[in-house]
Amino acid sequence: MYNDPTFALLMCANQFAWALNIPTGSAREIQLALANQCTVSGANAQKSELFSKQPLANLADPQQRMAFVLRAAQRFNELLHHPTDKYDVENSLYLIAHSR
Repeated sequence: MYNDPTFALLMCANQFAWALNIPTGSAREIQLALANQCTVSGANAQKSELFSKQPLANLADPQQRMAFVLRAAQRFNELLHHPTDKYDVENSLYLIAHSR
């Protein structure tokens, strides 16, 4: 999907507008949630990995995307080894797997 020029352009436009706070009404930060944010109260920010705050960051670029994926994998591993956060992640995975 990242090879689709239209999709790549839309992702770049979203990133640009979000990073520069251009009021589009639809631009959103690119992030990967590492826990079901509907069930985790409090520190949701620590349970997600952000792509980039740079306006010209490009998720369609394989190097930038893989750096994001590797950061997310490292963060997920940290959460699973945390004494208390691991329960939030495990619970979220259970809820997602059972479509709740």
